[in-house]
Amino acid sequence: MSWYQIIGHDKIKKILQNSIINNRISHAYCFIGIEGIGKDALAIQFAKVCNCEKPIIDDGFIDSCDKCHNCISIDNLAHPNLELIFSLPTGKSSDTKGDSAYDKLSSEQIEIIKDEIENKAKNHYLPLKIPNATQIKISSIRDVKQKLSLSSFNDKRRFVIVLKADEMNIEAENAFLKTLEEPQENITIILISSKPDSLLQTIISRCQQINFSPLDENKIVRKLILDNNSNEIDAKIAARFAQGSYLKALDFLDEENRVLRNEIVNLLRISLKKVKYREELVKNLKNFLKDKDKNQINKIMQMLIFWLNDVNIIKITGNSELIINSDDIQTIQKFFKGFGNKDIPKAINEIENYITMIYRNVNINLILISLFIKLRRIFID
Repeated sequence: MSWYQIIGHDKIKKILQNSIINNRISHAYCFIGIEGIGKDALAIQFAKVCNCEKPIIDDGFIDSCDKCHNCISIDNLAHPNLELIFSLPTGKSSDTKGDSAYDKLSSEQIEIIKDEIENKAKNHYLPLKIPNATQIKISSIRDVKQKLSLSSFNDKRRFVIVLKADEMNIEAENAFLKTLEEPQENITIILISSKPDSLLQTIISRCQQINFSPLDENKIVRKLILDNNSNEIDAKIAARFAQGSYLKALDFLDEENRVLRNEIVNLLRISLKKVKYREELVKNLKNFLKDKDKNQINKIMQMLIFWLNDVNIIKITGNSELIINSDDIQTIQKFFKGFGNKDIPKAINEIENYITMIYRNVNINLILISLFIKLRRIFID
C-alpha cells in the first residue's frame, strides 16, 4: 500500500512527505480522527517510506517502492523497525514487573492475536478484533521500551505505533510519558486515537498533533468499487451510511445490514398498527434481539435514525436523490404519505436518547419496547 492507495488526507500526506525529504521527522505524533478513516494505514505507510531501500523521489514527492525487503516486511507488519502496541485481553493474573505482555495469555489467545495481525497486514484499515481486549497495559509499554533499548536493525528509522492509544490504562500512560520525555534518536512514536480527551494532556502536549477529517463520500465510493468489486449503487449506499469512515462503509456493504435495517423498520411499522400491536411487537422484538450484542443493537438503531432522516428529507426537500436508503425509496415514500405530517425530528431525538441507555445495566428488550411505544405516541397520538 502506497500513499496513492490511502483515501484522501492529501494535506497530511504532504506534511509527512516534507518531513521525510527535509529530514525533520518528529520524535512523536498523535494522529487524531474518527475510526476507520485511514490513520493506521497512513502511520504504517509513513514508517514504510522511511525504511524503504529504494524510495521514489520526484519534485518534492517521496513514496515507497513497495518491492524491497523492508517495504514487504512492513506491509506484513513483520519488520523489526516497526512495533505495534495495542490492547490485549486480561491474562491469568495481574501484571508483575518483568512479565512480558504475552506471558500470561493462553495459547488460544495468542493464536487469535496472530490471526488478527495477519488480517490487518492484508488491509491496514482493518481494526484488531481481539476478544476482551480493552486496555493497553504497562507490560506492553515495558516490552517495547526493552526492544528499543537494543541495537537498531539498520540505520533506518524505527517506529512505534500505538493503536487506540486512548485505551492505555493509567500505569501504561505514566510509563509511556517517561518515554516521550526522553526522546531517542532515530525513533518515532505515533499515537492513534479517536478519543484524544481520554489521553493525559501531558502526553498529547509532547506530540505533534495531526487531525484527520472524515473522508469524502465520493472517494469512499471509488475505493469500495476498486478494492471490493462493489457495484456503484451498493457503494453509494454504504458510503452515505459511513459518515466519512471507510470501515463503516465496508461494514454496510454486507448484505446482512439491509436485512437488519428492514427488520427494524418492520418493528416500527408493527408499533404503528391501529389495533393489537403490542403482542406482535413483543413477539417480533424477542426474535429480533436473539444473538445480537449491544454494539449491533446500537448500529441497527443508527440505521433507523438514518431511515427516518430520509423520510424527513423527502418531507423538507421532496428530493429523493438526497436520501441514504435509495434502495428502499418506495417504503420511505409510503411512510411519508402516512406520517409525513408528524414530528419526525422529535422521533429521531427520542431514538438517540434511548441509544445512550443501551450500554447501561438495563434490559434491552424493555428499552426497545418503551422506545417503540414512545414512537407510536409521536406518530399516531
